[in-house]
Amino acid sequence: MKILVLSDTHGETDKMFCILKDVKKHISAVIHAGDYESDASEISKIYPDLPVYGVCGNCDFAHIMPPVRLIELGGKRIFITHGHRYNVHAGYIGLAYTAMENQADICIFGHTHIPVIEKHEGIYIVNPGSLSRPRGFSKPSYAVIDIDDNGSITPKIVEYR
Repeated sequence: MKILVLSDTHGETDKMFCILKDVKKHISAVIHAGDYESDASEISKIYPDLPVYGVCGNCDFAHIMPPVRLIELGGKRIFITHGHRYNVHAGYIGLAYTAMENQADICIFGHTHIPVIEKHEGIYIVNPGSLSRPRGFSKPSYAVIDIDDNGSITPKIVEYR
């Protein structure tokens, strides 16, 4: 199972839909970690057969989607949040502990606009970065998480080209 992970698209959906057009036949689900939750809703409208799991971010004022979500895909528990409520600019330890408390295998967040893959206490911590507004020295990016038939998890950051 391959999962496309996006965050911080901020209403600039051109790159998002170019990626979806290219990878749609290879992915089983999409996770959007907020800012803008309406972008996740647009994916659902255009690709109604593709499961999309989104959360609201700090720039989502309508809060249609929940601030956190715990789902299971490919036999793995995935904790999803935008990250602003966990002070992720100062580090990921609080977020990692919350994921551990939820018995997650993978923790997905956004907010910093900087791509990250770390492993903490056996949990993959993944931030796909931002397609629309990358920060630091990062480039526009997204993530793909592969969960194979043996339950092995392989997350990867992909720079948009």
